[in-house]
Amino acid sequence: MPVKRFWLLATLAVFAALVLTGCGARAGAGDTAAAATDAALAVDLPALTIDFDAEGAASLGGMPLASFGALLPAGLADLKLDKATIDQLTAADIQHIQVTTVPSGLLILVNGEPIPSMRWTDEQLANLGDVVELLGPAVPAAVKAVLPIITDVGVGVALRFPVSQGAAMIPMQVAGDASAAATAKAAQEAFMTEIGAAPIIRIPVVYDIDGNYTVQGITDAEWQALTGAPFGQLKLDAAMVKDAVTAGVTNATVRTDAAGIHIALNGKELPVLGWAEGELNHLVKLAAGAGLLESTGMDAAAITQLVEALLPAIQSSNVEIDVTFPTE
Repeated sequence: MPVKRFWLLATLAVFAALVLTGCGARAGAGDTAAAATDAALAVDLPALTIDFDAEGAASLGGMPLASFGALLPAGLADLKLDKATIDQLTAADIQHIQVTTVPSGLLILVNGEPIPSMRWTDEQLANLGDVVELLGPAVPAAVKAVLPIITDVGVGVALRFPVSQGAAMIPMQVAGDASAAATAKAAQEAFMTEIGAAPIIRIPVVYDIDGNYTVQGITDAEWQALTGAPFGQLKLDAAMVKDAVTAGVTNATVRTDAAGIHIALNGKELPVLGWAEGELNHLVKLAAGAGLLESTGMDAAAITQLVEALLPAIQSSNVEIDVTFPTE
């Protein structure tokens, strides 16, 4: 038994050394350790960096990922992207993608800047745990297990892709006046100075057990007749409503403000899809660079300019849709 334990520890030590040779700077590194000084568990590691070549083959620390074999989690050693995907990423100048956990959320960075990602407080995570219990077996056991410790674990993975010839290298973390965060903050401050107060829209929606709804007593058909908009599509499937009622969900709220998109169930706020740091601006820029806006048939530059002009209004507006379900 001592020999087996020795070889197990030796294997883990070798694996740790190999993995750390393929690690790089992680966004938010050190934050978890600083916040978890009184916690029994604390994990704060650099980002595991996986490089892809022009053919889509993956490597870790300069070694083919497949060479790590059983030392890696199931399926990771076989990770590979097809050449078409690599070519698309290179053409769009997407050089790296990083997914990382920090005490305040799960961050996704593309080319060193965040796109809309999850943000949370301790209370919101606790509320999410209550919802997980409410949904019962519909939620995987792994999700239930990780929620109580997620704020004490700081880990991440960075995927790096080939850079086209002549393209400037983009750092793994972008900051400063030229960043999307700085640009968005300046545009939003200018917008708020111009209008004085944030626009407010509040819409109460009441559903019956068959999935029909009313807003202030006006039915979906009446709203559609009044506006010409396809409000009938907002009807819900009766089975979905019954499932919500059976699960004990009586109220759901979706709200947007300068911080992002908020969702609450039965009055309990859940983690937020955040956009307070220029995430939407960066996402629009990436979509334009990837040619996704050209599919509209309109001039991509004009669409980008229009969307960027609308973003301060979208992000500054307080819009709330409050949905009430029937009770059993």
